[in-house]
Order: sequence, then structure tokens, then C-alpha cells
Amino acid sequence: MRQNMTFHPDLAGRRVTIRRVVALASVLVVVSTVLLASGLLYLWPLFIFPLLLGAVFFFELGSLLVAGWVGGFFVVSFVVRQPVDPATTRQAIVGLAAFSLAGLILGRVQRDQHLRHGVLAASSLTDRLTGLYNYGTFVDYLHYEVTKANRYGGELTLIMFDLDHFKRFNDRHGHEAGNDLLRRVGATLQAVVREADMAARYGGEEFALLISGDARDGMELAERVRRAIETVAVELRGGEVAYVTASAGVATYGAASPDDTLLIEHADQALYESKRAGRNRVTMHPGAELPEDLTATLSA
Repeated sequence: MRQNMTFHPDLAGRRVTIRRVVALASVLVVVSTVLLASGLLYLWPLFIFPLLLGAVFFFELGSLLVAGWVGGFFVVSFVVRQPVDPATTRQAIVGLAAFSLAGLILGRVQRDQHLRHGVLAASSLTDRLTGLYNYGTFVDYLHYEVTKANRYGGELTLIMFDLDHFKRFNDRHGHEAGNDLLRRVGATLQAVVREADMAARYGGEEFALLISGDARDGMELAERVRRAIETVAVELRGGEVAYVTASAGVATYGAASPDDTLLIEHADQALYESKRAGRNRVTMHPGAELPEDLTATLSA
């Protein structure tokens, strides 16, 4: 079992933001001091560049910070060269407000672009229906994990699941019910597997789990997932509830499955054996070394 480690992403994110704000403010102070000491206040428009950096790194907060600083230089350089009267003060305030507003708008635009990019990136990695990783992401991740195992060692196990008689389920209850079933199975996989493991929709009604562990870990997890899928209930029209079962095949990476392609083939072969033997069961590929107390096939 992996040792659980406490990690608070929000707190870590705040710390990173604070460090960046301090760094940005320090740069502004240093540059401002140099400009003041050199009498080069006319160079204040160069702060447009840090304004852009502020938008990129801090969105509204950074843009407002830098825009306020730029506006401050605008006010100072304007006031010292003009007689102090209500009109001058009013113009200075308007200039400062304009800079601040520009900073907020720039920061908001940058944040929206960042969010859209995040949504597009997530949609390219995951399956829209189930929320699991998609086939392409799974294949890339599997290749990466196999390469890492070759270089650093470690145990790797692949589990392939297939919903039993899914076509019959669709024909009987309709495709919307079938889609609902796939969504619920996807949620079940996400709830059962560990955070360090990878769950993906391999294609159609077939799912894949890639875990760090040996044959025993793979068989135990596959059996746990199989039993969890048995409890997935799909509510149909008229108050009827439908259930489904799943078959699974397990293969471990090693001498019997020396690359990612063979690992998939062996897990598929074990899955086929589960279906041939009557479905709703878990089968380990015969090339894997199993403990004596763990049978090669688990049935309901």
C-alpha cells in the first residue's frame, strides 16, 4: 500500500502566488528607485511590459498591482510639472483610474483565455461521456509507464474490463440508457481506483485500469471493481431498474509481456477467456506468476 501524504493544493497555490507577488513588487521597487535616482521619469511607459507580465502570471491581481504602480508614476510625473490645482488633480485621478481599469481588463482577458485553454486541454485528454481518460491518453501513459519501468524497475499491471452483453442492453433499453450506464460505470471506476492509478475508457463498452502493483494487486482490484459494477443501477422509464455485469482480464508487465503492445494483447486474451468461461469473472493471463493462494480465475 502507498503511504498517504497530506497535501493541500490551495495552500501551496497561495504560497506560490505570494512569492510571485513579492518578486514582482521587488522588481517594481528597484526599477522605480533607479528611475527616480536617475531623473528618468519619462521612461515610465516601459512599465507596460511588466503590466503584461502581471497579467500573465497573476491575472487581475498582478495587472492591478502593476497598473497602479504605472499610474502612480504617471501621477507623480504629471503633478510635479504642473501647478497643483483642482483640474490637475482631477486629471491625475482620471489617469490613475484609467490605468487600473486597463489592468483589470487585461487580467480578466488573460484569465478567460487561461480557463478556455484548460478546458480544451482537459477535453483532449478525457472521454466526454464517462469523464475517464480517453484511448489516446491511455496509450501514451502506458508507453510512458512501461519506459519508466524499464529504466527504474517497478511492478505494472493492466486490467481490461468489458461490460457483458452491452449491445443487448442497448437494444432492449435504448442508447440513452446505455450512455447512462457508461457514465455510471465511469464514476464507479473513479471511486474505486487509487489516485495513483489510471482509469480509461478504452473504447465502446471496454475500460482499462493501469496500476502500480503485482498480479495479486491486479486480481484483487479487478475483483473489487467487478463487484462494484454489479451494483450499478440504471433507472429506466416506468420505474424499472437495470443492472449489468462485467468481465475482466489481468496481465502484468514483465518477461511474459515485455512491451506495452504485448501487455495489452495479454490482458485482452485474459478478458476473452473470462467471456468464454461464462462472463462476470476475472481471469489472469497464464504468463503471470501468481501466488499459490490466489487462483487464476475468480468467479461470482
